[in-house]
Amino acid sequence: MDSRLSFDLALVVLAALLSYTETFGFADPRATIMDIVDILIGLDIRVYLVLGGLVGMSFVAYLVVYLPQKAARSAGP
Repeated sequence: MDSRLSFDLALVVLAALLSYTETFGFADPRATIMDIVDILIGLDIRVYLVLGGLVGMSFVAYLVVYLPQKAARSAGP
């Protein structure tokens, strides 16, 4: 793992921890996890359909755009 990826992962973890503590504070983690699960269960099915569609479009874009460019670069002359 290169240093840039490690740095980016550390920033993501730090942002997640700061978001968690800003939202829930330093309460009991087990209770707040159950609150998060209750919120996710209570979401409308359309939210999951939209999120699934976005993930699907991102995956197709990855397959169509990134992978062919990577194969063309690594194929050589």
